Amino acid sequence: MTESEMIEFKEKLNEKLEKEVVAFLNTTHGGSLLIGVSNSGDVVGVDDIDSKELEIKDRIKNNIAPSAMGLFELVSLSKDGRDYIQIIISGGNQRPYYIRKYGMSPEGCYFRIGTSAEKMSEDMIMTLFQKRDRRTLTSISAPNQSLSFRYLVSKYEEKGYSVEGNLFAQLEFFTPEGKYNLLSYLMSDQNSLQFQYARYSGSDVFDLVEQKTFSNQSILKTAEELLDYLQGKNSTFTQITSTGREDRQKFNPIALREIVVNALVHNDYRSNGMPTFEEFSNRFEISSFGGLPEGFNKEDFLNGYSLPFNPELIRIFRDLGFAERLGTGIRRVLKYYPKEIFYFSKNFIRVNIPFLMQERKQTGEDSQMANTILEILRQKPEMNRKKLAIAMGVSESTIYREMKRLENAGMIRHVGSTKNGYWEVIQRPEK
Repeated sequence: MTESEMIEFKEKLNEKLEKEVVAFLNTTHGGSLLIGVSNSGDVVGVDDIDSKELEIKDRIKNNIAPSAMGLFELVSLSKDGRDYIQIIISGGNQRPYYIRKYGMSPEGCYFRIGTSAEKMSEDMIMTLFQKRDRRTLTSISAPNQSLSFRYLVSKYEEKGYSVEGNLFAQLEFFTPEGKYNLLSYLMSDQNSLQFQYARYSGSDVFDLVEQKTFSNQSILKTAEELLDYLQGKNSTFTQITSTGREDRQKFNPIALREIVVNALVHNDYRSNGMPTFEEFSNRFEISSFGGLPEGFNKEDFLNGYSLPFNPELIRIFRDLGFAERLGTGIRRVLKYYPKEIFYFSKNFIRVNIPFLMQERKQTGEDSQMANTILEILRQKPEMNRKKLAIAMGVSESTIYREMKRLENAGMIRHVGSTKNGYWEVIQRPEK
């Protein structure tokens, strides 16, 4: 284990904690600060780990601005009988972050360069400040100020949290003027935003056969009901493989859960955009509104780096067990599906979860043709059916029939217009 741009060692908890945390917050990828580990990477341990964790939480909460709540997580670790602490820090979306007592100045603002935390120049600070989007879930007033939180409180009680005193203040439910904010509205029993599920009989949107609306309840209750509803559609069938008979599910339930939760917590609720959940004959299509955050690209996202759009919302979902450790969700999805299931645009992130279909019996010739089509489309996604037919020396009707089968099986899909669109290969050809 060595220090890097994303890993910092501290043998003891000292006065540099805030500086190191701020430096990671001011990146797009975040990082980890390990307390109880020497500069050489040896675990030396910390005494009274519980009190150290409380001190760390208190210092990050009170000594850093803007609020870093939801942007860090503490993990207790042990090696050779020695306890140490990992502080996982996400990149923040309200940069520049700074040490409160020094203000937004070079003495208070740091960023990560290599293995060290360096002071920001005044120009860097001003540039980041001018780019900061000041409209957040905590700064926008709720459209309804007569709110109750029975469901939220019950979930915190189930997890063993104390709900006495200033729970709502700790969760940042108020604007600077003391009104309920948009975050509190999402968590309230009166949340009237509509989350839509639609099911179509085919592989496109032309034949709607079912529609369900989740509304007038906490977004937490919507998450639970939606997950239960979708998981109930995960039929199991027996498939004959080279190793024998295997029971297969239509889709991976772990990946689906991560994608649904991500769509809910990363959606941009400041406008009228809402996440959508659609089921087709061959796939689930789940979209969140808002696209990637400023300064964060597709590669960062797919590599599992975390730059939460709504850190305050993620914090609550994590508290209550809906979300796992920071930055692990996408990596968990990619254990089961290829990167090609993610589609990015300026205003949306869309995920296609292909269904594992119970395939009809194929001849060797059918299988070889399917593999050839998939391989060609992976290399030349702009190919149309006519060009494919010419390239493969078969009729257009044969290509049309085989591509329709691949499309219905969730292995390919067409993106864009008929004239200028392209084919996306969702599932790789079998070897």
